[in-house]
Amino acid sequence: MRDPLHRVSVKYKLAFGFVGLCLLAFGAGGFFISRTAKAALEIEIHERLEFQSQAYATDLHAQLEMLMRRSEDFASDGYIRDHLGRIGDASGVDAEQLRDELQRHLRVNKLPLESTFQDLLLVDVIGNPVVAVVDSESPMSIELSKWAIQRSESSCSRIFEGDVGQAPTICIATPIYGLRSSEPIGRLLASIRVGVWIAGAMQTDRIGRDRSVEDVSLRLTDPAGGMLIVPPQFLNYRGAIHSSVPILFGRGLLVLSQAEAKENDALREADDFFQQSYPIGSSGWSAEVSIHAARALQPVSGMQSEFFLLGVILSLVSILLLYFPLRFLARPIANLRDAALRIRQGDFSTRVEVETSDELGDLAISFNQMASAVESRTRELEATAVVMQERQSEARAQRNRLDGVISAMQDGVVVLSASGDVLLSNHAAEPLLKVFGAHPDSAYSDSRRDCKAYADISTHCRACLSDLHAGARSCLLDIDKRVIEVHATPLAMAGADGTGRILVGRDVTDRIARDEREIHQERLAVLGEVAAVMAHELNNPLASISMFNQMMTDTLDEGHPMRENTEVIARNTETCKRVIAELLGYAADSGTESSLTDLHVVLQDVARFLRPLADRSNVNIELQLEAQSSMVEGDDVQLRQVFVNLVMNAIQAIEGSGRVLVCTIEDGAKIWIDVIDSGAGISATAQGEIFRPFFTTKPRGEGTGLGLPTAKRIAELHGGGLELVKSSESGTHFRVRLKNVGIEA
Repeated sequence: MRDPLHRVSVKYKLAFGFVGLCLLAFGAGGFFISRTAKAALEIEIHERLEFQSQAYATDLHAQLEMLMRRSEDFASDGYIRDHLGRIGDASGVDAEQLRDELQRHLRVNKLPLESTFQDLLLVDVIGNPVVAVVDSESPMSIELSKWAIQRSESSCSRIFEGDVGQAPTICIATPIYGLRSSEPIGRLLASIRVGVWIAGAMQTDRIGRDRSVEDVSLRLTDPAGGMLIVPPQFLNYRGAIHSSVPILFGRGLLVLSQAEAKENDALREADDFFQQSYPIGSSGWSAEVSIHAARALQPVSGMQSEFFLLGVILSLVSILLLYFPLRFLARPIANLRDAALRIRQGDFSTRVEVETSDELGDLAISFNQMASAVESRTRELEATAVVMQERQSEARAQRNRLDGVISAMQDGVVVLSASGDVLLSNHAAEPLLKVFGAHPDSAYSDSRRDCKAYADISTHCRACLSDLHAGARSCLLDIDKRVIEVHATPLAMAGADGTGRILVGRDVTDRIARDEREIHQERLAVLGEVAAVMAHELNNPLASISMFNQMMTDTLDEGHPMRENTEVIARNTETCKRVIAELLGYAADSGTESSLTDLHVVLQDVARFLRPLADRSNVNIELQLEAQSSMVEGDDVQLRQVFVNLVMNAIQAIEGSGRVLVCTIEDGAKIWIDVIDSGAGISATAQGEIFRPFFTTKPRGEGTGLGLPTAKRIAELHGGGLELVKSSESGTHFRVRLKNVGIEA
């Protein structure tokens, strides 16, 4: 592990280390001590708040229970029960008189008995206000009447803020039973001055604690979620409650709605308060006691800073005490550093002065011995380096000459290592790298023409040529439509590299093409001689066939069924003559006799002519002549020869039963004639050769190899072309393209 203070001087490193140790000890120790003290204080605060909330809730509940008992005592008064029952049965003047008497009774005989009560209200069994001491028509009285009628026992209402000049109040609802009935005949609602209730409860402290020294705040939550914030004067008041105007009118009490209470809770959470709540009996109210965290934790807030300050003071004292030892330790180390720096810059004669006999003195002696050894070794290396540079210059010059020769070669050169990796190649070897490089193209792995070896003929040229244990070998490879003649020779490599392989490739594409053209010209010359003999031998029989067919046609009536056969004989006799003439003119490049020709008629004649051959082979010829315009400019005999060749080849390619589909398609200014069969297809190696003259896949004696070349030549003479669209195991698809003159037949 590397020293994190490696850039700091030793004299500072020791001082800073001791200072850091002091700061860490006192800082971290102070932190953990303050954290422990803070945690203990927080537990004590929570316990204290829990105790205080229970004490406040107990005092408030006791005071509220006393007020409920007083309200139940008022509700059991026989005078009130009698008059309330009679008011329900009376009407008019009698009912009004009974209300006045009942109101006077409540004002004179009941309300003065309990100064905490602000008002007394009687409601009937359906919740209508009957009589009140102060006000029975206020919105609060109406709301309380509806609420009270739903209570079957004494209950405490939510907090009401009160109008301007009035104290916040809560209400105790008590059922009133009839004199001779067990069912309630109404409710007594006693409005309580909240300030008097709270101050009275705080003065009835049952455990004798001094609330004047308590620094907590009190909040009361009603059953509806409203909140009453109680100021400190209500908690610590010791005077006469009923003679204090602030207590009577609840000045300082803050009433919050449910929404405002939630906002207040959010603000207190942001300000970080400690708080505990406790329910006030079964009234639905709860008392919450809280204290600000900063004020509660003030006793331990500065403890960590005090510890850190003490650590700083001790660190400064330690630095003063360590000054002199560090000075005498750091100076010899600095001298060693400067000497090492001069040696690094090339001054190997540098030495350090030995001043002490301690560990630093031993280190200086060892340093001087090392400097002497380095100086001696450096001189030896300098002499050796001069010799190596001379030899390196000679080797570089020789290599440059060799690289120049290899780069200037027109033949490609590739040197393979014992593991098959390319060690050397020139620019002309780019085609070879596609086969023998680091990422050979699989398409060239078996692309070969010939492979000659001393022992046998290889079937895999790449493996054959790169075989490290084989002798000299040669092979012709087809790479990117070029023919490369490759010679492979073993190469003995120095050291532990073993035996490699050197490959020399020459592009012989032009030479092979020239040879093939010469062979083609020789074949054409032979073909011309054969064609001349065939023309001489066949023209006379064909003339006789044509003459006798014409004579037979003349003897038949116009509607005779044999007329169609004689017409077929005439057309095909003419075709034979033209084929012979075409064979004669293949090498002479004769032209065509152009005229408007209906392709659909030509295709129908071809189908009719070849149908007997197709029937014998169990092949069905189908025509789909969908082109709207089938007129082309051309020689109908030559065009018929094209389609006879294509359809006949398709029939012969089908083994067993099958079909041949001939269809026409318009494509703008072109018309396509597709011939599709269901035969076994053409092999991938033969697909590139089928248009070469004299190439055939048929058995010897059954094909001349001129059918497709002649058909392609005729299509090109008519401004179109012939192409192999696709061929697979499911069949072959040829397409003839001709110019569409756009004239309907």
